[in-house]
Amino acid sequence: MPEARKTTSINRKDFLRTGTLGALGLGLGLSESSAKAQEAKDKRARVVLARSGESMTVEGRKEPRVVAGVLEQALCAFTGEKNAVAAMKHFVSPGDTVGVKMNVMMTATHPELVAAVARLLVEVGVKEDKIIIWDRDNAGIGIEGAYKRDKHFGYGTDAISRIVTDEATVLINIPGLKSHWLSGMAAALKNWCGAVTRINVRDQDTPFVIHKDSCADMGMLGALEPIRTKERLVIVDAMRPLFEGGPQVNPVYLWNYGGLFLGTDPVAVDRLCLELLNRKRYQYRNRPWPLTPPAKHVFLADTRYGLGISERSKIDLVAVGEKKDRLI
Repeated sequence: MPEARKTTSINRKDFLRTGTLGALGLGLGLSESSAKAQEAKDKRARVVLARSGESMTVEGRKEPRVVAGVLEQALCAFTGEKNAVAAMKHFVSPGDTVGVKMNVMMTATHPELVAAVARLLVEVGVKEDKIIIWDRDNAGIGIEGAYKRDKHFGYGTDAISRIVTDEATVLINIPGLKSHWLSGMAAALKNWCGAVTRINVRDQDTPFVIHKDSCADMGMLGALEPIRTKERLVIVDAMRPLFEGGPQVNPVYLWNYGGLFLGTDPVAVDRLCLELLNRKRYQYRNRPWPLTPPAKHVFLADTRYGLGISERSKIDLVAVGEKKDRLI
């Protein structure tokens, strides 16, 4: 597996003390020594794209066997293991409490995918009551939690979900892929909006000022210490992405892609998701049709927050499964 990128975390006290991320300077790793800068320059990221022809149909996406098969393909391709249980052991241990962050807004994460992840966690040895599946303040426990979320863990005084700060030892990030009218695109980085409270589009009376400049500073959420240190795995549900509008859904702009993006670098994963959406938009109109607004946050999550790699030439795409209309 690729070596994890060395970064510096931002804790809640930094936000409260400075009132602005720009003042953190060294805390963000913006003034690295030349040796560290060279080390960062040489880093690469690997992302797997797994697709199945069966999963490209509505019926396939609702069939647990099909969805689990795509997930197993992706995990094994990323880790080099021969089965998904062994692959999942690269990210979690039996004693972990795992917070599975899905998305339930409109183009939601498919619950069949989340349930498949939960089943693998159980097979690894994670106790089912130690699997918390949630978005915002609605959580479920164990495999059933993929379909039913009626528990509430609340938020701490730092406005971060207690699942993140107090419960989970490992976080798995499973968003659905869509274009978005505020940030250009919503995938791994934006999914952490559902892990904090007191956010609003006007950025008034909120500790997380993420919406200005087309959500350019979205990376501040992933840079929060408990998220940065606990996020072990990213799985973007690209079974049926939305490539225009969003989060409100116009069915005209949904397409049966049947894929999953998987990696440990959320920036690299989002960079390839962005490439996919732009290529689909080009295909749809047969000419360039850039996302509006541009997804600035993907690149600044790298250059400003050090969360991963956004430079396309440093991202290795491993594509497995269905090749037709892969686009990237």
